Amino acid sequence: MRILHLTECIGRGGKERQIVELLGGLAHHRDIESFVAVTYEEDDQFEIASEHAHYIPLIRKGRRDLRFFKRLYDLTSSLKIDIVHSWGSICSIYAAPVAKLCGAAFVNGFVRDAPSHMTPWNKNYLMGKLTIPFSDIVVANSRAGLAAYHIPEHKGLSIYNGFNPARVLNLIDEAELRSALGITTPHIVGMVANFRPGKDYATFVEMACRICRLRDDVTFLAVGTGEMLPQVRDSVPPEHSPRIKFLGQRTDIESIANLFAVGVLTTNSHLHGEGISNAITECMALGKPIVATNDGGTPELVLEGQTGFLIPSQDPGVLIDRVLRLLNDRALASKFGIEGRRRVETEFSLDAMCNAYLCLYRRVADRTARATWEGTVTRDILDG
Repeated sequence: MRILHLTECIGRGGKERQIVELLGGLAHHRDIESFVAVTYEEDDQFEIASEHAHYIPLIRKGRRDLRFFKRLYDLTSSLKIDIVHSWGSICSIYAAPVAKLCGAAFVNGFVRDAPSHMTPWNKNYLMGKLTIPFSDIVVANSRAGLAAYHIPEHKGLSIYNGFNPARVLNLIDEAELRSALGITTPHIVGMVANFRPGKDYATFVEMACRICRLRDDVTFLAVGTGEMLPQVRDSVPPEHSPRIKFLGQRTDIESIANLFAVGVLTTNSHLHGEGISNAITECMALGKPIVATNDGGTPELVLEGQTGFLIPSQDPGVLIDRVLRLLNDRALASKFGIEGRRRVETEFSLDAMCNAYLCLYRRVADRTARATWEGTVTRDILDG
């Protein structure tokens, strides 16, 4: 079985990490040969081991590169691909017709979030609507995502992100990292997210400032980069800046998250709905209690009152209450952390994710093989 994964790039994001780790899991199965085609490359990106997949730079020249269809068709046809798996809405626009023309199964992976306020003019929604009819299956990383995009029940499948436990091994020594970051307080509350409108850093910072006025034993860490970072950073009063730190882009995310007493993820539900957050999953795998906005797929990951607290969007008062409750009740925080780690190990494991995709690929490949034998796919028409 030959599978072509089409994605925009393999930059250091959650989706891209999932692709790389999935390829590693599939490599153990000798009947599967994987190929990864990217439409552009970044300076800092994950490396794909040659024994896991063939890496193919299939660079798209501009936003409306119609010749890309031809290059993708030639690649898919020459490699005799059985399954094309797209990992984004733009990639799905290219992959849908090419898969059908080549007689390959089409796994449409454009659903990565779960907006609660979907409009017909949402770019991803429009592109998804165009490609859903050509899909053998639409796969999302949350049930909420399937519902948000109105994926027909017979076409939709949810496969949760899998967490690789090797990522929380060989962490940087806590005392060493605290010293390097200039942290002297006993407690640390942190949030890992890009600085863009959908991630509600304004509420996180308001919470941090209010708690700084109440007590002097907590430091707040914001990890990530993006266009809104300067604006958010400048909103912090000078007297609180020593204990509200902006760390930018980091390669030691797991070690930093290991310092947290509480992991936070606040989102603006009017602009964004999480799928399954990799940042939350990392914190849970490290045994950290979570306080997160109750939207999208987050309730599928964080169980209210069991592994953390779910709060309304843009409500700093409730956020402050829940964070302080966990800081003040370390037994409760420890209980949430233990249950969260157990949940990731059972429901969000890397093995579970890889096995689910393996079953999916074999199912759609078998269905396509039967269709080809019966002479019903477009390739037969072209060859005729």
